[in-house]
Amino acid sequence: MLIDNWLYMAEIVHAYERKPPIEENVYSDFYIPTGKVYIEFWGYDNNPKYLERKKAKQEIYKKYGFNLIELTDEEVYNLDDILPRLLLKFNVQAY
Repeated sequence: MLIDNWLYMAEIVHAYERKPPIEENVYSDFYIPTGKVYIEFWGYDNNPKYLERKKAKQEIYKKYGFNLIELTDEEVYNLDDILPRLLLKFNVQAY
């Protein structure tokens, strides 16, 4: 919810739980069409099953060369400092 609210307040058009245009059945946490950027929030680092799924998703993003921003718990609580800089790498202006 924090990421969604931040993107909304920054007036960045985005989609939640979007399926990339690929055969694999995966969904991104967020998609920003402006920079064709996918955002993934990784929050359960102590769960082995979750870590397996995380690694598989990372490999899929890499396989297709998708623009990906990965956020951790710590970063989510500091979005104002972190997300504008990460988005700028993909030519998405936050402010």
